Amino acid sequence: MQTFPSETLHDSMTSLWGRYGEINMQATAVQPLAGASPADPRAMAPWTLQRDYRLPEGIEPPSHRLGRNGVTAAALLEGAALDSLLDRFSARYPGGDRRAIASQWSKWLFHAWLSPLIATWLIQGDSLQRAPSDWGIRFSPDGQAERLWLATTRDVVAHPARGAFLESLTLGPLAEMIAVLARHSGASVNVFWSNAGNLVEHVVTRLVDHPAVPPDRLAAAQAFLDTARIDGQRNRLYRPVSYRLTDEASEPQRLRRACCIRYRLAEHDYCENCPLTCRSARGDLGNLDNRGEG
Repeated sequence: MQTFPSETLHDSMTSLWGRYGEINMQATAVQPLAGASPADPRAMAPWTLQRDYRLPEGIEPPSHRLGRNGVTAAALLEGAALDSLLDRFSARYPGGDRRAIASQWSKWLFHAWLSPLIATWLIQGDSLQRAPSDWGIRFSPDGQAERLWLATTRDVVAHPARGAFLESLTLGPLAEMIAVLARHSGASVNVFWSNAGNLVEHVVTRLVDHPAVPPDRLAAAQAFLDTARIDGQRNRLYRPVSYRLTDEASEPQRLRRACCIRYRLAEHDYCENCPLTCRSARGDLGNLDNRGEG
């Protein structure tokens, strides 16, 4: 595993995110992990950077403080805390469809949770996965996911480049969280898998040109998203989006495989990646009751 000097890592990450207008980062020194020598690759792990940056959507790197609005993954999976968070988040959409509200809520959850996990794995090859009691999410007072919390950043697990990290994440904690979301919201699991897949594909695509991402690890991530079955099961993150050329656009149009059903909320219209608008334009929308929810 290659070790990157702090200034190189800082410059490369600033270049990546700044290019897409997603991040404004100021980094200071890298603080080595306890017990790690400067030669230890894990001494330069991205999450040990003492940095102050904010994403427009309020997503930040892992924190060591859960905070008073934080909830562990174990509590989320039990359901009661999830219901409370959805109730608070619902205040944004008075009288709104709870299924669509939960879908919108899950986008923030996946962004706060999955983005740093995937970026860390792609850049460093390390897994930040933890037992449900050892990780969680910090939320805003109105229930919006803001930041991933880890009980410790000292324990990392190296995964081979063949994609074992994404496999274990998809078949394990992500599947568990989506099952709970579906039970407590009434929305189809397809909605949440689509939201998760959209986020994963977005992060992987944005890291394609990152100088610190090894080609074999990037290829493994791309191959995972292009694999229909994993470990004998359906890969629910299989091709979550597609890119289609149209006569009207000079660039391929990015379309989600399934609708996020945000159109059910009066405050929102179809998103720019919605597959429904494309089908409608072609005149084959079909059964309106099956708008990506089945």
